[in-house]
Amino acid sequence: MGFSGIQQTLGFLLQDKLQLTGIETAQMTGAALMVSAAFTFLVQMTVLQRVRLGPGQLIRLGLLALLFGAAIIAAADRFPLVAVGMAFMGTGLGLTMPSVSAGASLAVTPEEQGGVAGLVASCPPAGFIIGPLVCGALYQWHGPLAPLFSATVFFLTLVLLVTRDREGNARRSA
Repeated sequence: MGFSGIQQTLGFLLQDKLQLTGIETAQMTGAALMVSAAFTFLVQMTVLQRVRLGPGQLIRLGLLALLFGAAIIAAADRFPLVAVGMAFMGTGLGLTMPSVSAGASLAVTPEEQGGVAGLVASCPPAGFIIGPLVCGALYQWHGPLAPLFSATVFFLTLVLLVTRDREGNARRSA
């Protein structure tokens, strides 16, 4: 939801903040999305192949990267800052997406894996419905609210994960 909201409002943000023409907006939006995709690919082909962290740790790191990326994009007033924000977004996606799938698969019995795989696969489309609707409305009200909403989604997800982990650790030690 957070990434799709930024993705859907990025062109408007670039055009408004950088005073771009329609053609320049398309070019800069494409370049920013390419930066994000390149970092997603780079992280998945290098970092994930070498780092021996569990899915939960990778998800936390990915959420931090997504949070930083959204915050940078919200504050950016030049394209290089937007590109840095999109690099963080791509890094975060590269860390979280495969980790969510792996973590969900490892958390259930073999009999439950099909159901979990279906649930995990349904989340991105749901996010691509909700994110653009919310961020589009927020952008019309006040442009920086769209990436700030995304940052809030990433922050709250991270807080929920950490809280859940602490509660789980407390129950195991009791």
